Amino acid sequence: MFIEQKKPKDYDCGYNLDLMIAAIPKLPEGEERNAYAKRVVGLIKQSHPTWVNQDGTSKAAWDYLYELADFDLEALGIHNPFNTGEQDDAR
Repeated sequence: MFIEQKKPKDYDCGYNLDLMIAAIPKLPEGEERNAYAKRVVGLIKQSHPTWVNQDGTSKAAWDYLYELADFDLEALGIHNPFNTGEQDDAR
């Protein structure tokens, strides 16, 4: 009847970050899924402000998303902008 809860993977972001990451594969492919992943990275940036550069980019936040996910984000079409040369516009 209740959702099984475990300790959050990241105490600064909390359990909601775990739930948000777990929801990524359930979203429709394309822009909606990518926008949602960027919101997740934005939450990581807010929770770990020392990881964010002056221009608002954060390779550490993107790397952390890939570390926390229990599935292959690349296979879902979510690409780290620092590996592809794109702009990090996650806010």
